[in-house]
Amino acid sequence: MQLFFPTVALLSDLLPGALGVVGAVVVSFVVITLISSYYRFQHIVQQAESTQPEEMGATAIDILRVQLARYLAGCARRGTSFSISLIQLNDASLAVHMDSPVITAIKEAARHDDVVCVYDQHTAALLMEVEPEDSEAILRRITDTVSGNLPASVGELLRVGIASYPGHGLSGKNLLEVANEGLAQSDADRPIVLPEIVDEDEEMPEEAGETMGEENRVEVESVAETESKSRRQRRKRGMLDELTGVLKPSAVSAYMQRMMSDLRYKKKKAALFCIGVNNMEHIARFHGQEAADDVLAGVSKILQENLRADDLIGRHEKYAFLARVQTSLDEAEIVGKRISTLVQQNQMTSGSKKIKVTITLGVAAYPEHGRNLHSLYKAGQKVLDYSRTNDIRAYAVYDPEIHASMSAKPMKSIKSMQA
Repeated sequence: MQLFFPTVALLSDLLPGALGVVGAVVVSFVVITLISSYYRFQHIVQQAESTQPEEMGATAIDILRVQLARYLAGCARRGTSFSISLIQLNDASLAVHMDSPVITAIKEAARHDDVVCVYDQHTAALLMEVEPEDSEAILRRITDTVSGNLPASVGELLRVGIASYPGHGLSGKNLLEVANEGLAQSDADRPIVLPEIVDEDEEMPEEAGETMGEENRVEVESVAETESKSRRQRRKRGMLDELTGVLKPSAVSAYMQRMMSDLRYKKKKAALFCIGVNNMEHIARFHGQEAADDVLAGVSKILQENLRADDLIGRHEKYAFLARVQTSLDEAEIVGKRISTLVQQNQMTSGSKKIKVTITLGVAAYPEHGRNLHSLYKAGQKVLDYSRTNDIRAYAVYDPEIHASMSAKPMKSIKSMQA
């Protein structure tokens, strides 16, 4: 508050007489109102996940709107997608509140960063950062887990309607309307419904459908389906780094945390590769930034061609990558050695120039070196920093006796997740 009062005093000095007093009062009122609104917002956010809305002087829909506003702002800034799911108990005798068994079960089944709140007395709302094509599979896993933790008579009555941002709308109101639409369409045969995402600008006009023959209609519907897939691909490309074709630094954390959560649920092993491309500052200085970019793109191509399609690769720092590989620790050593050798053997092309480069690769394995992405990243980065410090241009697996002494450099966008 003290920061704003000099401005108020300055207005009083600059504006003559009564006008100055009025101006100062108006500014003070606006500042106090903004500060009060901000602190109320923060208070609601902090209390929302453990306190019944009525105890906070708010309604369930007020809390949901605050959480939706957070997701809309955050995902718009990061360029990512999120979904809102309405999970309903189809039994009027059962009530949903923050302390109810169904809310507790959903929280335990959902990921650490997902948000669960009350929508109405029979419905819970779940907000999670996820691509639309993954929403149904994740909700199916969550509802299966919830059903297993509740009495059979309750678990069998769960129905879900899902809406996805930005495909179903850019406002909380639109998303809630679509989620309710999906909930209305759900039944015992199809308990989870994600309404189709339609690009209205690309819909076929009605008059065109009326005038074409059956053969042409089938052809157009086939084209429309292809275009729908194309739109999904374009949305995914929005998460990709233009230079390297892998995930942007801003997206890699969310995707990897999501996949780590799924791996833990399925009890599968994985490894995180922290990959630094060596001598890039030297290449940029002597051959130019375009040549350095071409080298980085070449290394990315090798990674993409020699890791499996379900492995995840993202750009990290200026000249580094992260790769989450679904593999055991023993296999991770083989993969790390192969990638290091392939990069060393290849020549990167930049115009008429042929440039040789090496990588340094630090490997941390799940569950041996950590049970969440944060721990794996710290371990892998320590290996990478140790190797760089000692001019080791190859792959190495985390060894606490060798690497633990290196200072940790946690990546800000990678938050610790529950084990």
